[in-house]
Amino acid sequence: LNESKEDLTRAVTLAKADLMSEMVYEFTELQGLMGGYYAREQGENETVATAIAEQYLPDGEDSDLPSTPLSAVVAMSIKLDTLLGLFSVNQIPTGSRDPFALRRAVNGILRIVNEYGFSFDILETMKELSAGYETIDLEKLESFILERVKRYYKVNPSIIAAVLASGERDLLALGQKIEALNNLVNSEGFSEVSATFNRVANIVKDLDLNASSSVNAGLFEEEAEKSLFARFSDVSSKKYDTYEEELDALLGLKPELDSFFTNVMVNVEDENIKNNRKSLVASVYKSILNIADIKEVSV
Repeated sequence: LNESKEDLTRAVTLAKADLMSEMVYEFTELQGLMGGYYAREQGENETVATAIAEQYLPDGEDSDLPSTPLSAVVAMSIKLDTLLGLFSVNQIPTGSRDPFALRRAVNGILRIVNEYGFSFDILETMKELSAGYETIDLEKLESFILERVKRYYKVNPSIIAAVLASGERDLLALGQKIEALNNLVNSEGFSEVSATFNRVANIVKDLDLNASSSVNAGLFEEEAEKSLFARFSDVSSKKYDTYEEELDALLGLKPELDSFFTNVMVNVEDENIKNNRKSLVASVYKSILNIADIKEVSV
């Protein structure tokens, strides 16, 4: 943010002041808007006044977004305070009941995050923020937010499931990964790619992917495993500007993987060679799993 921390603190401090006025008491839809007018009248700077006036944006799927990054942060703060406060007193929406519009609040947070490129990890950030409230069931809160994520993006639901299975919980990264995977899933030839990577997932299904494992190139016996390792090493060593570029490069390992599966026996008697081959396949799988679990995608 280019604006000062003082402006942000001032805007949040005054955000609810207009609720004391008779104007907002009679016309509740004017809350925030009147606060902006009052702030200007009492000499607050335009940055602060605008942030106060825009604190409830966006208030619907097609409504305007806050006009500045500072206004966006204030709007997110208001929505998060509402969300955490109501979860702390167990006022959690059930079924179609949502009297405090918490679902709309999460949708608003998602829109702001994607528009302004704000990184927002719902596990780490919510844990930190929840310290200022009564006891909050963070698992329920995470589940509630992720349910909104599933409904927010208008894509094949299995694509969202695949990205969530990666463990990603940063809302900005989630959106970027969903978009990247969706573009590739809808590209020509993805079903053939999917078949190859489902086989990759099947080979490593019994492995502990969280355990550290290394690939020993000295144990390679077949050209196909040497080629796969060399190509994977090249792809994984590069930096990518987008998740789509990275995922496209990883899925581009299909020819080497197909050759590996055709020419290399994984479950050989020699335990060292067998485990080394499984580690090679697992390395490929874990790199893709950083973005999405491809086997979850149904096309």
